[in-house]
Amino acid sequence: MELFEKHPISFEGENYEIRVLDDDQSVNVVSLHNNHLANCFKHQLKIPKDFDVKRSLKIDAVNKLVKISKNEIT
Repeated sequence: MELFEKHPISFEGENYEIRVLDDDQSVNVVSLHNNHLANCFKHQLKIPKDFDVKRSLKIDAVNKLVKISKNEIT
């Protein structure tokens, strides 16, 4: 998987990071704390094989998954 974006977030004095990762078939959004999973949630968006992965990372669904991940931390 390739790292596409990082979104830092702080909550109650702790620093977290939301990472958007992609491969040829899916986009994954995970929450990390000290480079370990912050919770048990991983959000995934499956994409068709003939779909441009880089284009899919800019759609609203990915942004909503990032927002959901941030809300899970706070």
